[in-house]
Amino acid sequence: MIGVKQSKKHRAGFTLVELLVVMVIFGVMMTSMSDIYVQTLRYGQQIVMRAKLQADARNALEAVARAVRVSDIDYAAYGGTVTSPVTELDLMNPKTGDTSKIRLDSTNANCYNDAKSFPCLDVSTNGGANWSLLSPKGVKIDSLEFFISPNQDPFAFNTTTGAYPSNNQPIVTILVQFHGLATRPGDQWIYSLQTTVTPRLYLR
Repeated sequence: MIGVKQSKKHRAGFTLVELLVVMVIFGVMMTSMSDIYVQTLRYGQQIVMRAKLQADARNALEAVARAVRVSDIDYAAYGGTVTSPVTELDLMNPKTGDTSKIRLDSTNANCYNDAKSFPCLDVSTNGGANWSLLSPKGVKIDSLEFFISPNQDPFAFNTTTGAYPSNNQPIVTILVQFHGLATRPGDQWIYSLQTTVTPRLYLR
């Protein structure tokens, strides 16, 4: 039986301690890789969501700008003199006399009924009888301001002074702050927009 027995140090295989060490290292690597994958996926979703909501916000602001371009400032709604800034923009079609309003709605009655998309931006084309939404769902409006210049109707001739109040075309500067909301606080964002528009109608 000489030569049948082998020395223990020449036997192949892993010890239990070595196997446990390898399993721990493998587990740590897999956990790290999973965390990186989840964070990358979440970041990608944030980018897509923000890009969509920013596009919706720009479209909402452009809708307001278009309404100003085709209308005139309804100075009568402000009592003849505008004290800027105002939170509601009153417009009038000088040909038909129809009035429209654009405002920040702080109630949930005319906004999306999801408990987070208000205050919202809405518009009325019949003098405030009915309202339609301009701001996108999942976004609340933190602030909305309209700066109107000049503060008096430049097209209203003053018979007392024999002159117009101003020789400047009306200009409206719109400042609005959108607040994108999400389930996770880290996915929220604040997006401020500003534009200046002048009506294309000249009545003198």
